[in-house]
Amino acid sequence: MHKAMPIGVEDFCELRKGYYFVDKTRFIRQLLDEHSKVTLLTRPRRFGKTLTMSMLDWFFSIDKADKSRELFVGLDIERAGASYMGACGQYPVVFLTFKDTNGLSWEMMQGLFSSYISMLFLRYTYLLDSPRVQDPLKKRFQQIVEMEADEARLSAALALLMEMLRQHYGRQVILLIDEYDAPVQQAWENGFYRECIAFLKQLLGSALKSNDNLAFAVLTGVLRVAKESIFSDLNNLDVCSVLSTRYDDVIGFTSEEVTEMAHDLGREDRLPEIRRWYDGYHFGEVEIYNPWSVINFFRNDRFGDYWVNTSGNGILRALLEKADAQRIEALQTLLDGDTIQVTLNERVIYEDIGRDKSALYTILLLTGYLTTTTSVATRRNRYALRIPNKEIRDIYVTEILNHPLLILLSAVRILMDPLFFVWPERCKMRTEFCVLLELRVYV
Repeated sequence: MHKAMPIGVEDFCELRKGYYFVDKTRFIRQLLDEHSKVTLLTRPRRFGKTLTMSMLDWFFSIDKADKSRELFVGLDIERAGASYMGACGQYPVVFLTFKDTNGLSWEMMQGLFSSYISMLFLRYTYLLDSPRVQDPLKKRFQQIVEMEADEARLSAALALLMEMLRQHYGRQVILLIDEYDAPVQQAWENGFYRECIAFLKQLLGSALKSNDNLAFAVLTGVLRVAKESIFSDLNNLDVCSVLSTRYDDVIGFTSEEVTEMAHDLGREDRLPEIRRWYDGYHFGEVEIYNPWSVINFFRNDRFGDYWVNTSGNGILRALLEKADAQRIEALQTLLDGDTIQVTLNERVIYEDIGRDKSALYTILLLTGYLTTTTSVATRRNRYALRIPNKEIRDIYVTEILNHPLLILLSAVRILMDPLFFVWPERCKMRTEFCVLLELRVYV
């Protein structure tokens, strides 16, 4: 058994040939049994979305058929039977990710999209030699490869590629788009949100809406990015968020999977601490561990804040800048280890931050900084939220306790406590507050 931990490994083929592997191929069987025309899976960053999409690409892609079957030998999907394995290598697949299309201006981002889509098309240059593909489509294909297409042609690029693949193979196309909302967050943070939304609406709409060339599509992201903004008029969209029970165990590690890992790697004695540090997420009806942090622990054999150090946590800071006193007080309640009852709105968009009262908690939930105690609302859209584990609590201590409003509220709370100077332990967060406020307590 391979015991090397797949840190940063996002290609399914590479993973299968040299690293410890947690079998998630039951997701393939679920898709074959019950897939919607378009499925959107929203999960926090670094939870394995890209690897999941790579697994689908390697299984379904007709271009990989000569070497893909061996990758699934002995896995859940093979044990499901020949009828399921019969779909292996049978579809033309378009697999792309938007996570690297970052830019500080719309002009820069548009240039990155043009370059990335050009590189994507280079994988399919064999279509230019196909006698079954119409010549006018080949000319448009060549324009995109040479980065000479205008914005209108570029925004129709995916639909063009799918049409050419359908003509060449005579089969419908599977479309896989990873981190579809990454450019949206960048655009929002840098002031060109509307331009980015308009482009993505056309790019995705032309590929997903009323497209006879589409077999089915799977998209991943962190946020839903409301249907009204990108997925307008897309009636075949099935959103599977952290509140959904469909596919609730396919991304992230379940308790059973982590227990098996600990057994395989001889670290069963560390399970209670692993649970305290990295468990606690509630996706649908399943308890989920943060996979990135778990595999980092097993590689390094020590606990640490692995997940929180993989980004600048810019969205958390931006959200806190919009938080009022009531919400900062609620976050203090969470830090005290309690739950809060809030209304969630999964249709929230970035422009709602600051004016939608549910935006702060909804985005903190979807991005992994909070979790629910149950997938069932107490009443209409009301959920109990909590901080999932020690790792996430650490970042709250760093980011939230430094918020000026919380420092002020905390100072008032501390100094108004009549027992503060004679019994400092009365304040649960005394130590952190004293450091932040530079107070010196003498008993």
